[in-house]
Amino acid sequence: MSNNFRSLVIYEYRKLFRRKIVWITLAVMTAVCIFAGCSRLLGNNYVEGQIYESHKEALGKDIAFAKALSGRFLDDTLLREMQEGYSKVPDIPLAGASGEYENYARPYKKVWEFAYYIVGNPACTSVTEEDLYRARENELEKSFKEQKLSEEEKEFLRASDNKIEKPFVYTYCEGWEVLNRMMNTLCVLQLLLIAICIPPIFAEEHSQRTDQLIQCTCFGKRPLYLAKLLVGVTCSAASMLLLGLAIMIPLFCIYGTEGAGAILQLINYKYVWPLTVGEAALILFGLLLTAALLRTVLAMLMAEYFRSSTIPLAFMTGFLIFSMLFQIPDEYLLLSRIWDTFPINLVSVWGAFENRLYPFFGGFLTAWQAVPWIYLLLSAGAAALCLRRYEGFQADRSF
Repeated sequence: MSNNFRSLVIYEYRKLFRRKIVWITLAVMTAVCIFAGCSRLLGNNYVEGQIYESHKEALGKDIAFAKALSGRFLDDTLLREMQEGYSKVPDIPLAGASGEYENYARPYKKVWEFAYYIVGNPACTSVTEEDLYRARENELEKSFKEQKLSEEEKEFLRASDNKIEKPFVYTYCEGWEVLNRMMNTLCVLQLLLIAICIPPIFAEEHSQRTDQLIQCTCFGKRPLYLAKLLVGVTCSAASMLLLGLAIMIPLFCIYGTEGAGAILQLINYKYVWPLTVGEAALILFGLLLTAALLRTVLAMLMAEYFRSSTIPLAFMTGFLIFSMLFQIPDEYLLLSRIWDTFPINLVSVWGAFENRLYPFFGGFLTAWQAVPWIYLLLSAGAAALCLRRYEGFQADRSF
């Protein structure tokens, strides 16, 4: 029996990788990932119609300045240095191309950006450490109120934020930051890849009328179903590893691998979780793999139910477009929470690490802790429905 199952798996792999569309899809998406990782190197900055510097040169300067700041506290000392540097920049058009900006302000660009996102401009050029972190706390409380969180949830989030050392330590982590932000791009590509490549695993035998041959097998349909399921799931997971490497390798070649231990708050000051950017990347990739499992099984279920690979492709790409154009406001608590659990919203640095919590035996789970279990349960349910549909199908004997 085990030899027969292994033969079925090998046969299904051969069928899958003999399709040109599979190789074309993988090649195109790998190229997209490589381009996305290298895109910031392309182009130039212009001043009055003349090339001032290439994006590659600008990025090199910013990386060097950011590394020089790495390891320093975002406190009064560093804030004053930044403010003194920016005070020397003349208040004229195109001040960013002036020598004063290059020599005095640009070395503190990352500090200015951190303060700017919290208190805005011009306040960031005079804010103190105490005022800066108080403003951050006020923004957190404002977001708690907008999301209509309960007092218990607020206390849980405040306790989590209190675990983070303040003032924050700036750590150069550009490669990890960009990788975290690009996880949502991988999630979009994942949906397209699954929608194109996976449904034919089940739909092909119906379209080519080979489904009638299964009726005379001595072991029944279940071994073949399990072989198809295994091939679909493993191919989806392997393709995510390939696309992940296609993004990571260019990114780390450009930005370096430094900074995996940097705090998550350097990506977004509103996050309250005591995580590093390296841990966040691992969490997001884990979510990506569980999302791949759910999407693969759902694609197979639709392909088996409709006996077609076109309908799952149309439905999944249509949903992708719809999700990019539609958003449910936080004031609709239940609907927005359900909407936020969809992979296209969750598998992102802004979705996985938001403040929404899930009650769990008197406590709370975060989105990245709770939703993967939901994905696994839904995947098991969809796989069971697909098996029932597959085993219950009666081949049409008319020719």
